[in-house]
Amino acid sequence: MTILFITHYPGMYGANQSMCRLIVELRQDYGINPVVLIPSSGEICDFLNENGIKYYVSHYYWWVNAENGVFQYLLNWRKQFINFLRVKRLTALVKPEQIDLVYSNSITINIGTFISRKLSCPHIWHLRESLESYKFKFSLGKVLSRLFLKSAADKYIVISDYLRRCYAGLLPTKKIQRIYNGIDFSRVKGVETKPADGIHLCMMGIVCEQKNNLDALKALNIVVNSYHFTHIRLHLIGGSKSDYLKTLTDFMDATNLRDYVVFHGHTKNIDAILTNMHIGLMCSRGEAFGRVTVEYMMHSMPVIASNSGANTEIVKENVNGTIYTIYDASELADKISRFVTQPELLKRMAKSAYDYGKENFSSERNTALIYEVIQEVVVSSR
Repeated sequence: MTILFITHYPGMYGANQSMCRLIVELRQDYGINPVVLIPSSGEICDFLNENGIKYYVSHYYWWVNAENGVFQYLLNWRKQFINFLRVKRLTALVKPEQIDLVYSNSITINIGTFISRKLSCPHIWHLRESLESYKFKFSLGKVLSRLFLKSAADKYIVISDYLRRCYAGLLPTKKIQRIYNGIDFSRVKGVETKPADGIHLCMMGIVCEQKNNLDALKALNIVVNSYHFTHIRLHLIGGSKSDYLKTLTDFMDATNLRDYVVFHGHTKNIDAILTNMHIGLMCSRGEAFGRVTVEYMMHSMPVIASNSGANTEIVKENVNGTIYTIYDASELADKISRFVTQPELLKRMAKSAYDYGKENFSSERNTALIYEVIQEVVVSSR
């Protein structure tokens, strides 16, 4: 079976990391022949080249946006018209591959629907993000988009029950299936020894408003300047939005936290950094799943997560971490100090987090469940 995977960007953050791992395991374990369509060249091309996966680069637009105003409204409609005109070219590009199924990897692109119809093959649409959390809206308007989504795919996969609720009323209920993301736990066999020079907190992902890094800084300020725990560091791992980064640095300067925060930027050497971390923070607003939450577990870290989005589905109280009320920095500081002052609790929950994550969120489990959906869709389309 040949599957055309369509991604919405060329980077290697969460959505594409999940898709790439899925592709590798579908090929390795189930004999799938993957082909990837990308809107522009980027870091994902390096991964595909290294793994011998065929791909095509040809531009297409998103069908969601975060802009307002009449001019932007007209521009977005123009983009959708251009997309429609490009379908013929995109279809001709991949037609020699004899595609059996089209697999879209994000709600932000709808080009997969048109390509699947041109190729007369089924379409699976994997929704990995909520529009609300990124303040996106449909370029065609909600009413027209709802009509489109009713028959745009044979199956919609959502990565959490939270995301299922986000799209209630927009997607046909019978076509929705919830499958949690999976992580390749074979990369790390559990980390028994952590640095003894203090407590290292980490937040991984793009430093931006949606990830809510400011909660972590405010809590750190309380821990350092009110509780006087000075042997502690907060590590921010990932690229950043310049305006939000300035908000963080201004706060750090005002509270004398510069020496307690380490910016790693975007890096490929994630495992080497996370191995030396003690506690993972997930402060996001409206997180659709939280791939990095499971990455923390894989590296033997309990997770302190906000009570927003899918966090409460993934983090179980006193099993693999704990939950705090989003934007309540005092409560977050108390949760951090509990681990700081109880090293045995930290050690016990670190192991428990690894075990829980491996049992519930392995990439093998994720791939097996998605392969079942692929088989169901292909068989029913014959």
